[in-house]
Amino acid sequence: MDDSNLTSVQLKNFEFFKGQLNEYLQDPLLKHKFVVIHNSKLQGAFDTFENALSDAVFKYPANEFIVQQVISDDETVGFLYSAVA
Repeated sequence: MDDSNLTSVQLKNFEFFKGQLNEYLQDPLLKHKFVVIHNSKLQGAFDTFENALSDAVFKYPANEFIVQQVISDDETVGFLYSAVA
């Protein structure tokens, strides 16, 4: 992952996500979902990336949230979405 385009807030949110990932993978309501992380808190889980992004863009300032899929390293499609204002 190229961190050079991320804000410090997004990096903090991503570190939070990585720290919580094992716990999220154990939760059947979160596994394989797309989650929105804002202010180092899980703000929502969605079936599709598009739904997660739409919700986050509506609720939070650009460049202050991330959308990640809850999958293990073995399943990694791995991306970090950065909203652009």
